[in-house]
Amino acid sequence: MRVLLVNTSAPAYNLGLAKAARWWQAQGARVDQAAQLPTLWISEYDVVWISAIFSWHVPALIQMAREALAAGCQVEVGGPGTFGVRSLIHAETGLWPQSTPDPRFERQPGAYRMVFWSRGCPARHCTLGFPTDGRVPTCSVPAMEGWKYTLYTDVTPAPIILDNNLSALPRTHQELIIEQTFRSGFRQVDANSGFEPRSMRPETIARWRRLPLLAWRFAYDELAERPDVLRTLKLFDAAGIPRRKCRIYCLAGNEPLEACEQRVREIQAWGCLPIVQRRRPLDWIDGPLPTLFDWTEQHLIDFQRWGNRLSKAVPFREYRRGFKDHDTAGLLLNQ
Repeated sequence: MRVLLVNTSAPAYNLGLAKAARWWQAQGARVDQAAQLPTLWISEYDVVWISAIFSWHVPALIQMAREALAAGCQVEVGGPGTFGVRSLIHAETGLWPQSTPDPRFERQPGAYRMVFWSRGCPARHCTLGFPTDGRVPTCSVPAMEGWKYTLYTDVTPAPIILDNNLSALPRTHQELIIEQTFRSGFRQVDANSGFEPRSMRPETIARWRRLPLLAWRFAYDELAERPDVLRTLKLFDAAGIPRRKCRIYCLAGNEPLEACEQRVREIQAWGCLPIVQRRRPLDWIDGPLPTLFDWTEQHLIDFQRWGNRLSKAVPFREYRRGFKDHDTAGLLLNQ
């Protein structure tokens, strides 16, 4: 059996395909991995699996699936990026994507670059996953993985932890993750999806600071979250953790521009690092990006660049596209 696994989101690491490769190899298959279809010899493969981590890579997934089907291969498609466009993929290819964690290899043993110790997120108050105004969600976690936790206790630790809401996990499971990760001796650990301000407690910080965390990551995606973010920062102050270690995700486009700029400026004023991300609905794959309030797509692009590069130097209204990252002085002189 010859199997080809295609990661349309390369060079991003695809944990699902890494597990799938081990799963196939355990069954005796010869497995190749690629970012593109090898068009000239695709017919040599019996099975082709194509995955998209992000929805904007789905057009490439659809095209490759068509080519592999035309070559007579057994084809499957999936990945988290397919979740919001399942019907489109089926209409274009006749295939229903595996958009949720695949039970065949979700628990495949092995050492990977990243790890999930849990699936799901109980934060039902989060308006990104449960919008009340008819908007398309921008967070797929509750719908894909459930609003109750599924806890994994037998995985191999990795230096990048992908769990969606670590601070809300049961205390015993947090302690399990910390103990096993600590024993692995990683020089640095990144809790990539991080913590949630609403569920942060002094004991949570005391627990997790045992690990050599790259940063403390959490979100300030709406002005309504401000009290919980400020409370969390006070907890870090009390624990003696410098605010420069806080990297705060800041979603752009889900509130009016002025409100989004306020959040970025506040994060800077608090001595933390903003990580600005553009709002992208789960069903967006290409074309003009749908926008809300007073935003345009170009505003979103500019705002993300400004927020991640020059927000500490100038207000957004004075930001001018075209200046290099290092040309802050030139930008200031030309205001």
